[in-house]
Amino acid sequence: MKIVHLIWGLNVGGAETMLADIANAQAENHDVWLIIGNKDVNESIASSFDSRVHPVFLGRRPGSPNPWPLMKMVFLLWRIRPDVIHAHQESFIHLKKLMPAPLVLTIHGTGHKLDQTVARYYGAFCISEAVKTDVMSRLPGCHPAVVHNGVSFLAIANKQRYGQMPFRVVQVSRLDHEIKGQDILIRALKRVNEVLGEGNVLVDFIGGGASFDYLQNLAIECRVEQFCRFLGIKTRQYVYANLCHYDLLVQPSRYEGFGLTVVEGIAAGLPVLVSDREGPMEIIEGGRLGECFTSEDFADCAAKILEIVEASKRPDYAQMMEKRTAYARSRFDIHLTAENYVNEYQKLASSSF
Repeated sequence: MKIVHLIWGLNVGGAETMLADIANAQAENHDVWLIIGNKDVNESIASSFDSRVHPVFLGRRPGSPNPWPLMKMVFLLWRIRPDVIHAHQESFIHLKKLMPAPLVLTIHGTGHKLDQTVARYYGAFCISEAVKTDVMSRLPGCHPAVVHNGVSFLAIANKQRYGQMPFRVVQVSRLDHEIKGQDILIRALKRVNEVLGEGNVLVDFIGGGASFDYLQNLAIECRVEQFCRFLGIKTRQYVYANLCHYDLLVQPSRYEGFGLTVVEGIAAGLPVLVSDREGPMEIIEGGRLGECFTSEDFADCAAKILEIVEASKRPDYAQMMEKRTAYARSRFDIHLTAENYVNEYQKLASSSF
C-alpha cells in the first residue's frame, strides 16, 4: 500500500514523535511518504526516520501566503499517486478536491478548535475514546474511529530495581502548567517533604515552554527548589534511555486527550500516577496499569506519591510492574497502532471511493 502522511511542522511534541514512529512501523510493509510543509523541523525527529520512509521537506515559512510550497505538495502527491493521504492537521482539507485518493485526518487531542471541516474528510480518527467523545459532543455528525497511540516498547530501556531512596520522580511534557499541571506536582512535592523529610523524594521536569519562569518561582515559593530540577527539552532517545533510572512518572494534566508519556513510563517499567482526566484514565484502565489522583488536588497527588513510595518496597513489586508492561505492550505497541491504521485505510480503499 502506498501511504502519504501530511503535517505542517515537525517540532518536538506528541503528535510529531508519534507520526515518526507510525511511519517507521508502516514502512516495514508498505511504501510510506511523509511530507512536511513548513521549515520548522526538529533535527532529532527528522533523523529518526527509517531509511525506508521517504520524507520530503517543502521549507514553507509558517503562515506564508506564498502558494508555491502548496503547489509543490499537490504536484508531488500527483506524482506519488498514493492509495491514501493521511493528514495530521485539519487545514489540509483544501487538498481534497485536487487528489485522486481518500484524504483522512487524525485528531490528536481534546479541546482543539474544530468545525464542520472535519466531516468533509473521507475518514477521521481519534487517538482515544476521550478525544472521540470530545469531537462528537461538538460535531454530532462526525463519527470518527479510534486508533490508540503507541510507542516502540523495544526502544525503551527497562527499569531493573525498585524501592530505592531517594525516590526519583519524573514528569515529561512541555512546560505549560495551565494544561499539563506541573504546578500541582510542585505543590505535592512540598507536602511529601513535610511527611518524609527533605531530600527523600526528588522531581525532574523534562521539557521546555512558556511556564518555565512561573514554575521555577513556584518551586522557590514552596521551598522545594533544591529537590526539583528543570532539565529542559531532551531528545526522545535521551528520554527512552533514562526513564528507567526513575521510580515514578507523574502526569498531573488538567487537560489530556491521551498522554503518550504515560505509555512510555509503563513501557520503561515505572509505576505511573495520572490525574483522573479521561485520556490518561483510558490508558491506565481505571487503575489496572497505574494510579490516579483527583485532578487539581495536590494533596491527593502527594498522598498517592507517598503510597507508591511505600508500595515500591514490596518484594513482589518488580513482578507486578513486569506484568503491567507486558499487558500495556499488547495494547499500545507502535506496530499495533500502525497495523490498525492500515486496516482502516484498507476499509476506505475497498469502499466506493
